[in-house]
Amino acid sequence: MQKAAATAPGFSDYKALVCVFLKGGNDSFNMLLPIGGDAKTGYAAYAATRGSLAITNNPLDLNTIATGGTNLNHGNLGIDSANPYYVNGSEETAYLKGFYGLSGKGIELGVNAVMPELAQLINDNKASVIANIGTLVQPVNRAQILAKTAKLPVFLFAHNHQQRILQTGQADNLTGIGWAGKIADQWQGINSNSPLGLNISYSGNDRMLIGNKSSPLILNPSTPPRYTEMVAGSGAPSDDRIAVFKALSGIENTSPSGKVSFDSTNTFNAEDEFQRVYASMSQKSFNTFDQLYSTWTTNNITYQSTGSYGEPLFSQLSPNYLGFKGSIQGGLISQLEAVAKMIHLAATGKFNNNAFNRQIFLVSLGGFDTHATQASKHPLLLRELSVGLWKFQKALEELGHANKVTTFTMSDFGRTMSNNGDGTDHAWGAHHIVMGGDGQGAVGNFQGGQMIGRLPDVTLAGTDDHDKQGRMIPGLAQDQLNATLCRWFGANESMLASIFPNLSHFETQKGVADSAYFNGLFA
Repeated sequence: MQKAAATAPGFSDYKALVCVFLKGGNDSFNMLLPIGGDAKTGYAAYAATRGSLAITNNPLDLNTIATGGTNLNHGNLGIDSANPYYVNGSEETAYLKGFYGLSGKGIELGVNAVMPELAQLINDNKASVIANIGTLVQPVNRAQILAKTAKLPVFLFAHNHQQRILQTGQADNLTGIGWAGKIADQWQGINSNSPLGLNISYSGNDRMLIGNKSSPLILNPSTPPRYTEMVAGSGAPSDDRIAVFKALSGIENTSPSGKVSFDSTNTFNAEDEFQRVYASMSQKSFNTFDQLYSTWTTNNITYQSTGSYGEPLFSQLSPNYLGFKGSIQGGLISQLEAVAKMIHLAATGKFNNNAFNRQIFLVSLGGFDTHATQASKHPLLLRELSVGLWKFQKALEELGHANKVTTFTMSDFGRTMSNNGDGTDHAWGAHHIVMGGDGQGAVGNFQGGQMIGRLPDVTLAGTDDHDKQGRMIPGLAQDQLNATLCRWFGANESMLASIFPNLSHFETQKGVADSAYFNGLFA
């Protein structure tokens, strides 16, 4: 008997997950540095281990950084030398200047000075920290690693392999499909069977979104593409070309002009398997881009909200604004602008008046492999991440979708607590950010302003060091976070057990599936 195809649940609401992939391995311990007094997990241990790359123990007041001596909810940042992190126009010195403490939230971490927007989001309960998380097959400790009895992720510390297992949801298997692709496979027909599907990437054809039976829609953040001279309703020539295209795909039709009618008998061989597959793919491609282009270009969004400098919300920021010598890439901001628009169009039924219920997006920011010149490269990346997250959150709030969207960061791995004289090297555990909600914490919504997990012992060869270089052993598994996000998204526990087959290894109460999740992340 043939197994019936899986179908999507009958959702009546809209939710989206947005993954911000920081490619190269983000040094999260200089993004969120320990500031407490503990001898092993606090600032003194961090500074001793980090050496010349340690952020200065200089608390900055988040409540007075904006115009009028206020915070970012009541004023804007000053440009150039008026930036709160400015030091002689140098990103290197700004990077090391200090931090915005999170002690008021009960978190013994400080946000790097070049990220005031991220600090404000955490203080406003719109972002949370997941501490020392990474790829794991099962919980491990230093003693097991030294004794060579620990079951470790495959090819630990290697960029391509760690990216792959982060995206497949199985740290001991390099051949799996993407965890979001698995969801798309099981939710066939999601979003009113729209050709746009479930998964959309602005970061290329990454494995996370690829399934066995489903493929992601891959886009650039600019206006979506279209078939040249084949725009429906733009005139008889285009309509006639569309009619020819349909006939070549095995669809008998007459063009709207009535001048051209095609019988597929002489243009399409239904017995030819290659023609059938090619025709199906071609027609799906045409329908997808025709719908996407027409909807995108007829629904413009004008934001009333502004960025942290008071600039138009998604405008790019020049070095003059930032008070740096160098420029940010700008690509992440453009990608997040496109995602915000796509979310709004889908959530409000703009695609052929069809209701969309679930979407997963992938965006990325590259350049985090900072073996060298970290002090000049990393601040530009952190600045773009902070600004991009702020702009995206502001857009979702204005559009009314803040409680429908959860955004989270991932990266290849963390970086060594020790430095190599000019940068840091490949490591393991790292801090990550989850963002969403309106800051009110209502039942069912994202709970910001907290830290999930514990801070590691950052001393070299300490309890949480994989070796002697400060490669932090993760205390939490990426699978736990992904499963928690997917459960909020609507996947049930039996489905999640198949998507993340190692999830049960992280149950804090054996046999209690719920104990593997981060239950405090959503109310």
